Amino acid sequence: MGTVTDQSKRLSDVIERNRLLYSDPNIDATIQGIISPSPQSGLSEWDILRILRHSQSVFFDTHIEVVSGQHTATYLRFESIAQYPQLIRVIARGMGKWIAQLTKNHRIEGIVAPASDARLLAEGIAAYLEAEIPLRVVLAPFDRATGKIGTDVPSEAIREGEHFLALNDVTARGNCVNKLGQIVTDRGGNLVGMMVCVRRDSGQFPFMDELAAHYPFYFGAALDMPQWDPSDCPLCRAGETLFSWKDMPFLLPDGC
Repeated sequence: MGTVTDQSKRLSDVIERNRLLYSDPNIDATIQGIISPSPQSGLSEWDILRILRHSQSVFFDTHIEVVSGQHTATYLRFESIAQYPQLIRVIARGMGKWIAQLTKNHRIEGIVAPASDARLLAEGIAAYLEAEIPLRVVLAPFDRATGKIGTDVPSEAIREGEHFLALNDVTARGNCVNKLGQIVTDRGGNLVGMMVCVRRDSGQFPFMDELAAHYPFYFGAALDMPQWDPSDCPLCRAGETLFSWKDMPFLLPDGC
């Protein structure tokens, strides 16, 4: 019982520390310190800063196991952004503008995305481009308990020869957005590009560069959030308490 209580107290300390951080006048500089350039982004650095600050979606100075099993000291919680429709519209508009440019050289019938909060981005893009470029949104299964994406979509959702984009909210290693792309190609469709709201691989994972070299690849923001295998994690070696991505809450109550 004491261990559970201690874990809960340490998590409360992390949450309170981050709440105080967002009320500090230096929060803009802290956030700017993790933003890297994204050449094709439809978002300005000011947009990215506003989105992250308003949603309080980044946890700093912590120790979190992400869905992949790796550990990080800086964690982005996309669900915190997704609770704000106005922020989703800003992100979706930037993505939509990129798609409009892409359609000058590629035919695009739809977007495949997980049925996570990433679906809000896909639906927002489709609404933004509705009059100019009608897009069909296909949702892949998503298990909120594990954070895993499934591949079982109706056979008629993606027809042979159709052109699709793969979209996810956040990527680090590239595996999930690649899995979405395989849903398209396994059904005889053509994958014409990949999109994520945030790329947080910090240049660690060569597969991301391979995907970006092979496909048109949009990421609205690149954030420096290094990750480590548990055996290489400096925070584990320092004895820092480890939390799961599932433990991390909204820093603001809903509706604030």
